[in-house]
Amino acid sequence: MMRSLFSGVSGLSNNQLKMDVIGNNIANINTIGFKTSRINFSEELSQLLRVAEQNSSGGTSNAILVGLGVRTGSIERDFSQGILQTTGKITDLGLEGEGFFVLNDGNQNLYTRAGNFHFDGNGRLVTANGASLQGWTAAQDGVISQTASVGDIVLDSTVISPAIATQNVAITGNLDASAAPLQEQWTASRSFTTGGSTPAVATTLLSALDQTTTPLVAGDTITIDGTNSDGTAITPTTYTYAVGDSIQDLIDDINTAFTASGTIALDTSGRLVLTDTAYGESSTTLTLTAGAGNTGVITLPGFINTQEGFEPQTSSSIEVFDSLGIKHTLNVIFTKTENAREWNFAMSTTGDETISEGSTGTITFANDGSLETIFYTGGESQLKFDPGNGAGEVSLNLDFENQTGFSGITQFAGTSSVLLPFQDGQAQGALTSFSVQSNGEIRGAFDNGRSRLIGRLAIADINNPEGLLHIGNNIYSTSSTSGLAVLAKAGETIATTVIPGTLEASNVDLAAEFTEMIIAQRAFQANARVITVSDQFLAEVTQLKR
Repeated sequence: MMRSLFSGVSGLSNNQLKMDVIGNNIANINTIGFKTSRINFSEELSQLLRVAEQNSSGGTSNAILVGLGVRTGSIERDFSQGILQTTGKITDLGLEGEGFFVLNDGNQNLYTRAGNFHFDGNGRLVTANGASLQGWTAAQDGVISQTASVGDIVLDSTVISPAIATQNVAITGNLDASAAPLQEQWTASRSFTTGGSTPAVATTLLSALDQTTTPLVAGDTITIDGTNSDGTAITPTTYTYAVGDSIQDLIDDINTAFTASGTIALDTSGRLVLTDTAYGESSTTLTLTAGAGNTGVITLPGFINTQEGFEPQTSSSIEVFDSLGIKHTLNVIFTKTENAREWNFAMSTTGDETISEGSTGTITFANDGSLETIFYTGGESQLKFDPGNGAGEVSLNLDFENQTGFSGITQFAGTSSVLLPFQDGQAQGALTSFSVQSNGEIRGAFDNGRSRLIGRLAIADINNPEGLLHIGNNIYSTSSTSGLAVLAKAGETIATTVIPGTLEASNVDLAAEFTEMIIAQRAFQANARVITVSDQFLAEVTQLKR
């Protein structure tokens, strides 16, 4: 038999195999994540006809060999990047760069570039044939442990944003540096005088007053009555005249009656002036009435409000949470004191809570308007209250100083306005939506307004992707030549980006495949001609005897 006949047969067989590869590539031109293959031929064994020789003159002749045909050296996959097509479906994931999604079929880890995932009835992200997408799951605090193992990515009702008790409350805004508190004043409607027009002084004897028209005698009385600044009635007090008493003696008894809310003094015009101890609006009243059985007669003045009280205040509120995730309304009021650059603060709640410490204090500002000191009335460092509902005690750091990243509180001239813009507690929340980040992190949004890390996709880094075994359904498994898969994190330990809402298209180049098809066809035809001509040679040999 002629060697060319067998060489032609090998050419036919292997070019047919090349057509099989081309046909498979073209058939998968629309397969998600498909990687094109190519066939590489190598020369078959050669037959040695004569060995290399050296003649007597020192010259050499090469060996004579004749090839025995062609064989398939390898069929390789091209794992170059396919284009990413936008789908808009949140569970469609495309990979840009190296690596593979990690799957588990219940027995082993598998790998794919096809990211067309969906949720199954258990909330797992799975492929079309049910293999589960793998990754690291975060704890409820949104942290993935360094020792966390890879497992199924599950997004179901067990994924929650847990209740967290508030620990920090930010306080920001400005307190008006020009604000000044005022005390209400009540002034006598007429002056005490002596000698017809000279204003009396505190040491002037009552009997010397122009208003004493009939001399007072020992035992004459003046009734002191009225209300405190908060509207409560004072305990009526009776002043009893003694010989030698001055206006100061009457003033002392009035002050005794108003010890809780005000003081009275005589101004330079001889008028009695009652000044509230407290700042702001007042309900103070004062009435002086001569006793009905008095022997002497003294004309006593009435009192009119001559200075409105003013207490600069501003307030704000925020909802904070206890350890059970129950809301509590926290209020704060800032009140300007009589001291320069100093304000009092008072915290309160509106429910059944009981504040145990830290509810009141004073803050002072430096001369540049910045916060200088914070002082709690009882020397505490936090506001603490019992929620009154079985939850643990809530301890709050009131952040006047911008430790939580907000602007803090200042004192400059201008309208006072204070906000409580931030607190770090939360009620329990149910998962409402999720998103996949470019680094493979899965972040959830919850109905309590918070978001947190739920998990992170594992990306398989494989040393020799061409050594993977294709087992169908766009899935690969490792082999002895591919090496073991190393689980990596996109953007950190592997140069990969996860792009949600996209799918990686097949990387088949149709023009190149058609070109290879032409080459394979012509090679097949040429090998067929070799067989035909070899057959004609054999036919001539069989006819030599004729």
